Amino acid sequence: MQHRAVRLFLAILIFSLFSFSLSADINLFTGGAPASSIQWAVDFPIIRDLRNPAPAEELILAVDYGELRAGSGIKYQCNQFDFTNHISYMPTFNHSFQAGFGGTWHFYRYLKEFTENDLIVTARFRWMRGPVFSFENAAGFLFKFTTIDVIREYKPLIYNFSYHFSLLCNWHLFNKTDLWCALNLQDYFDYPLAISPFFKLGFNFYAAPDIVLGLDYSLKFVDMFFSAIYLNETVLRFSFKVLI
Repeated sequence: MQHRAVRLFLAILIFSLFSFSLSADINLFTGGAPASSIQWAVDFPIIRDLRNPAPAEELILAVDYGELRAGSGIKYQCNQFDFTNHISYMPTFNHSFQAGFGGTWHFYRYLKEFTENDLIVTARFRWMRGPVFSFENAAGFLFKFTTIDVIREYKPLIYNFSYHFSLLCNWHLFNKTDLWCALNLQDYFDYPLAISPFFKLGFNFYAAPDIVLGLDYSLKFVDMFFSAIYLNETVLRFSFKVLI
């Protein structure tokens, strides 16, 4: 059943892109220097769980060529370490719509407890309404590989299959601020199976042409789709981004 769903997903994606491209003005790649950035952030858990029991720091590097985007980040806190890599390619159609695919690899180590490796493949699209509004959506599959230290000798690898979905709406206002909201089944550094979604609300302020200050608030729910909904975690995040 899982392999059949993957084949159907890929067939629909390829057919849709081919049909749309027959009549569209397509830009496959934007040359020149990319829009690069480096971001430092600190997370403060308000409602804490085992995944985020204490404040954490993040460092994220990103490169944006318009159609090709990539990023890498690390997150570290007491006894825990995350390393994430993202890449996506979305050609631009008619100067306002992008569609393509993306991939993510996430490594997570909880010291003396367990290790996780997560792989995500997605179909993605983005719609831009002038310079003010953009809407981005991705859907795909999550492949999780876990090694638990105490049973590693008997069962070296545990495999789980799940789904990925993300939705982001962004309003760029007054050339100085971004107001955004998001719904994700997995977060940048947190990759649960697809029953624990994240709801996020954020605000960015362009303090200077190359400096962006950010504030966002995240809520993580557990067992939202199969049992009684439970708010498991809330995190307040401050960020400082330098555009290179």
